[in-house]
Amino acid sequence: MIELQANIAGYAGRPATVFAAYDEDTGILVVAASVDLRPRRPGCVLIETETRADRDSLFAYTDLREAITAYYDLKGSVASDGRSARLRFAERAMRADPAGGIEMDGVDVTGPLYRISPDTGNAQVGALALCRYVKRYSAVADVVNMADDLNNLLSGRVVTI
Repeated sequence: MIELQANIAGYAGRPATVFAAYDEDTGILVVAASVDLRPRRPGCVLIETETRADRDSLFAYTDLREAITAYYDLKGSVASDGRSARLRFAERAMRADPAGGIEMDGVDVTGPLYRISPDTGNAQVGALALCRYVKRYSAVADVVNMADDLNNLLSGRVVTI
């Protein structure tokens, strides 16, 4: 289980912190709480919009498209158990759900285009940042696992496919 914290400022409203947990085994991201801006919580991976902050990952305006795509990917997919949603919002985090602030604005050769409401708050952008982080983390973890499997195969060990 990976604990995540997104500290977001620069969008609508007051700066916000969104806490979440990601279960690597099932692929489920639970957005747990949305609160006013808080300092780094020990043990959390910190995603920040502030370039000078002590952080693990930077979230910039240019990351919004990738974050929205990650949000819809997680929202529309099923966990490894075959029935659970991969993205969940706890009651304390419902105001962080960005669904109401995003609308489809067509498609071009690079994929879907989105329009974001100017009223989209920092907490909602925080949820998007968390989704982007999880999708990127999953991709890296998949590559590392594949490299381990390839190493085992080349070493003569049994590998399941």
